[in-house]
Amino acid sequence: MKDVKVIAKLADLQEVGYQNALLLHALVELLEARGLLTKDELIGSMHELDAELHHRIQQIAGLSPAPYEPPVTPLKPRS
Repeated sequence: MKDVKVIAKLADLQEVGYQNALLLHALVELLEARGLLTKDELIGSMHELDAELHHRIQQIAGLSPAPYEPPVTPLKPRS
């Protein structure tokens, strides 16, 4: 019985993940269509957030004592 509950919870999580991915994709498409965001900007932001979160996890685990310093990325003018 416990296995059935775990499988049901995993299916629910999969559905939530799908709905979140769908929502995120729609938002990105709208922002890009309106000229408010480019995919390159989004990807750059994703890499920066990933690096920051990875560093924070390393700090929590005691593997990195230094504070996080985000990389400096120059802003590109919009065309």
